[in-house]
Parts: sequence; structure tokens; C-alpha cells
Amino acid sequence: MSTNPLPSLIRLLRTFLRKYALFVLRLSPHQSIVQGILLYTFVGWVILSLPFMDNGHVSLLDNLFTAASAASTTGMTSVNFAQSYTFFGKLVVLLLVQAGGIGYMTMSSFIYLSFSRRLRHRHTEVLNTEFALPRSVRLHDFLRAVVLFTGFVETIGAVFLFNYFYRHGYGLFEAAWYGIFHSVSAFCTAGFSLFPDSMIQLADSKTINIVISLLSLAGAMGFIVVTDLFNRLLRRTQEFSYTSKIIVVFTLGALLMASFILLLTNPGLTPAAALFQATAALTTAGFNTVPMASLSACSLLLVMALMSVGGSPSGTGGGIKTTAATCLLAIVSSHLLGRKHITFLGRQIPLFRLYMATSTSIFYGFMLFLTVFLLTWSEQSLPFFDLLFEAAAALGTGGIDTPTTALLSPVGKLIIIGAMLVGRVGVITFGMALLKHHGTDDAEEIPEREDLAV
Repeated sequence: MSTNPLPSLIRLLRTFLRKYALFVLRLSPHQSIVQGILLYTFVGWVILSLPFMDNGHVSLLDNLFTAASAASTTGMTSVNFAQSYTFFGKLVVLLLVQAGGIGYMTMSSFIYLSFSRRLRHRHTEVLNTEFALPRSVRLHDFLRAVVLFTGFVETIGAVFLFNYFYRHGYGLFEAAWYGIFHSVSAFCTAGFSLFPDSMIQLADSKTINIVISLLSLAGAMGFIVVTDLFNRLLRRTQEFSYTSKIIVVFTLGALLMASFILLLTNPGLTPAAALFQATAALTTAGFNTVPMASLSACSLLLVMALMSVGGSPSGTGGGIKTTAATCLLAIVSSHLLGRKHITFLGRQIPLFRLYMATSTSIFYGFMLFLTVFLLTWSEQSLPFFDLLFEAAAALGTGGIDTPTTALLSPVGKLIIIGAMLVGRVGVITFGMALLKHHGTDDAEEIPEREDLAV
């Protein structure tokens, strides 16, 4: 007589989930952020490894590479994503990108807040760790702004892209799918494309250039700016926060300067292509409308620098963040001008934020060095400059694909996977997670009194 194994499996699953929940509760906030991205990377890897997710030529390691790239919103691929995965595989990647862009804790907290007036202490603790918010931004308002703005912007972007694809001969369903996929991928600065050559074949389209660039900027500039805008429209505040002003000024200034340099160092590049590539690099969106091999070496070096700076606090982009880069510039300029205090836009930057910016930048530089060092050890047959670009794209979650990615050895792919995940959670968060950092009273009190997020 056969017995039904289902009840035993259910009991086993309940026991596992109970123990896992207790394990998560014992984690520090920084460790919770790390385990979150590791969790949905693992889940995505398992699902992508199912037989009907790809065309039968993708290995388990390449599936893990794709899952990590999607969850970290990097966009690097060790196989040709557009040609290697089926519709269902691409749908899984899209869901991973969306989860990675918003963050699992943000979504779960928003759902909890929808049914309750207050967040649990655990939610608040992790969210305050994950998002660096200035004093003027309330956590409840921020959560609503994140989810509502994400849905609104991605919908608007999908409508414009759908209209473009439908007018250019795509069927109704296909145009809708291409519109939704690229809208989500651009806003989450993931860089995944349903075209084998990213956006190169659409380089002459004004619609694609404008919509993709605006979506990437909207995601990378961060939800702090959005929350500030909502509060101004609702007349809750009289002016934008100091953080928002820094983000806007630095982003626009960096884009204009980078576009000019790209035009100067690549005579054959059009202004539209230069602006698009500068935007894709600074926002870590990872798209490209020109072959990267066609850019000069100094231009590629500039792209690496832009990817390392990345987006802004509480946004979907990677890198050290624009506010940290601003703090470094303010330190240098104030020292050269002989000022006693570090100022930017006429305001003194708090000392604690300067410590955070310098710590982030130094540790980021160390992690970049470590990644390059490991790659040069494991990939001795590949050119150093190509490996440097791979490391910068992975750690900055810039994800601009180059032919080098597919040439990496299994060890090299694992190194890049690690760099992408570290880049997504942030190098400081990763370091504190390793040290089991739970925070101190001083560290928790100081940010609440300041109007600058790093």
C-alpha cells in the first residue's frame, strides 16, 4: 500500500520556513538587505534553469549570471539574452529587474502599510538602512512615492514605446511586450534589451533616445527628488531639500560635460548618441546606441568613471552616488580655495556626511581594485583594459555589454557575479554586513538632523 508523501513535504516546508524566518529576524539590517538580494537571485536562478526558460543552450552558470545581473539591475550577460531565452525566461528576468529596482523590502513594506497605519520596527530599521533619506523626507511618504511613481512612470514610458513599436510594424501583443519590457528595464536602469545589439539598430530613433534616456534619469536620480516634488505640489514643504538640489545640479552638469567630452574624443559621434551614452553610463542604465568598440580608449575611460559615480541615493542606479561625488568635489575645491568649512551651493556639508562619502569612495576603490586583481589572475589571456571595463561595469551595475563578458572563464563569471551583487547592495552596506554591524546611537541620530543623504 502506497502512502501519500504530500503531508510530509508540507510539514518539512513549514519547518524550513519557520527556521528561515527566525534566521532572518536575527540578521542585522545590513545583513537583511544582502540576504534579500541573494534570495531572489537564487529563486530567479532556479526558475531560469527550468527546461522551457531558454532555448537549450544556456548552462547553469550562465543562468546564475543572468539572474544575478537582473536582480542587481546590472544588465551584463554572458550569453546573448535576446536570442538565448524564451518568452517565459525573459518574463522572469523582467520580474527580477522590477524586484531589484524597487527592492523587496520596499514592496513588502508598502503592502504592509496599505493594511496598517504604522510600519513594524523591523521594516523601519531595514528601510532606513537601505535608503539614505534626508530629514525633510518622511518614510511613509517616501514608500508611497516609490511605488506610485514607479508604476506611473513605467506605464507612461510603456505607452510611448508601444506606440513607437506598433507604428513600426510590430503586432499588438509584440508591441505591448516590447514597450513594457524596455520601459521597466530603463527605469530600473537594468539595461536588458530584447534586441541582440542593445539599442544600436534604433540609434536614429528620436523616440527611443528621448524616452529611454528620460526613464533612466527618472529612476537613477532617485525617489528623494520625487518625494520632494510631491511634497511641493501638495504644499507640505516650501522648497526642495538640499539633497534634491545637489542631485539635480550634479546630474545635469555631469551629463553636459560628459556629452561634450564624448563628442570631442569621437569625431564621428552625433550629439544625440553622445548624450544617450553619457546618460546610460551615469545612470548605470547599460544601454548603448553605438558599438562600444567604436569608442576611443579615453571615451571608454570616461564611461567607466561615469558608471563608478552612478545614480543618486535611494534611486535605481549603482555607483558611489552623485551626492558622495559632490562631497568629494566640495572637499577638494574648499581645500584649494583655502576655506575652513566644506561647502556646496552656499551651504556647509555636515562632517558626518563627509565621512560617509569618503568612506564609500575609498572602499569602492578597494573593491574595484580587488575585482580587477581577481580578474587579471583568472583571465590572463584577456587584455587588462577590457577586464578593467568589465569590473567597473559590474561593480557600478553599469552593465554595458562588451564581447569580453562571453569570453570569461567560469571563475571569471563568478567574480563578476559577486561584483554585481555587491554593487547593488552598496559597498558600505556589504562591508557592514560582513562585520555584523547593527549601528550605534550616534550613527542613528545624526542623519535625522541633517538635510543631506549620501
